[in-house]
Amino acid sequence: MKFFPQRQIGVPIDTVLWDYDGTLVGTRYADEAAVRRLIAQEPGAAAGAAVFWEAEGMPLLARIETAWPGRSEEFGPLFMAKAAPQRFDGIQEVLEQLAESGYRMGVVSSRRRLPLLEGLAESGLLPHFGVIVSLDDVAQPKPSPEGLLQALALLGAARSQTAYVGDSDVDMEAGRTARIATWRAGWSAPASIAPRGKYVLTHPLELLSCLSPASEEAS
Repeated sequence: MKFFPQRQIGVPIDTVLWDYDGTLVGTRYADEAAVRRLIAQEPGAAAGAAVFWEAEGMPLLARIETAWPGRSEEFGPLFMAKAAPQRFDGIQEVLEQLAESGYRMGVVSSRRRLPLLEGLAESGLLPHFGVIVSLDDVAQPKPSPEGLLQALALLGAARSQTAYVGDSDVDMEAGRTARIATWRAGWSAPASIAPRGKYVLTHPLELLSCLSPASEEAS
């Protein structure tokens, strides 16, 4: 499936929006630990684990409710333990280069605003972003394009000059529906299930060449 919509050749991208979990920082390890704790205390919960992972990109409580219907309040605290975000290799470098080149940047995440801001600050990434759109800021989370469109409005950016980078199917659908150029962060998934394709990036620094109009003309 293509996630990169057609846009006018030669119109440069000047704005980049980013997902947070699984794109800028790694937090999957915390969810993996929570799932292990849950199954250890309640072995029958193992049946919902696959559903939980398939719902990546959705708000956490919605994922828990989807995997274990009616038990999100009970199981939720296991997943709420504070965990230090692990910034992916190459993220700091690509953000610095984009900032030096004058790109506007924002984050659109399904994480609550306070933990999102805390995570961005702890990982040293917060200063790079002019706009932060969290779960608390939208009526409909991703895959709705609401958060992306809100970020565009706040930044005064045009869809034809904006790119979005996310790691999940939910992110890809949100970008497609918003009709903005979308790349998938392939660096966050385990090697055995890492996505492949023309619009999948294997390292954050690959984004720099993708943003060049010359690279689009050559593709």
